[in-house]
Amino acid sequence: MRSIEFRRISTRPAERETSLQFLIDGVSFLELVREAELPGALAEQQERIEECPSEPAPLLAGDYAPSTRLSAGHLLGGAPDRVPHGVEDDEHLLLGCTCGIDDCWALVAKIALGEDMVTWSGLRNTYRDWDYRSIGDLTFSRQDYERSLRAAFGAG
Repeated sequence: MRSIEFRRISTRPAERETSLQFLIDGVSFLELVREAELPGALAEQQERIEECPSEPAPLLAGDYAPSTRLSAGHLLGGAPDRVPHGVEDDEHLLLGCTCGIDDCWALVAKIALGEDMVTWSGLRNTYRDWDYRSIGDLTFSRQDYERSLRAAFGAG
């Protein structure tokens, strides 16, 4: 089992807006995603350079922002708070586009609750067919998962 920590981080202090960061075994989930996406993103970047050498070809690996609109219920596999374009009924948004519009670009997963564990599986980008096998399914102790969620949402 992996460890998970949910952390609230201030995104717009003047507006008291926060987003939720995930740490998996002490490492930013966003960094794990960036590493997994890098081979596909590099291949895509090279293809764009070859097709249009005069246009910029950004490296899109890990180009997400933590969402400011996810609830504890969403992260416990309940009804999704946000349903971006291209998301299946049993998928939940984990990371959204850096522009703030989740329909642009999203990372989603299935969230399953068992008696003693919570599992995130089927990670995928809603617009790219990138490989997330290096991350695999993420399984957490349900007790620790819920404790961290309560702490992040101020109810623990």
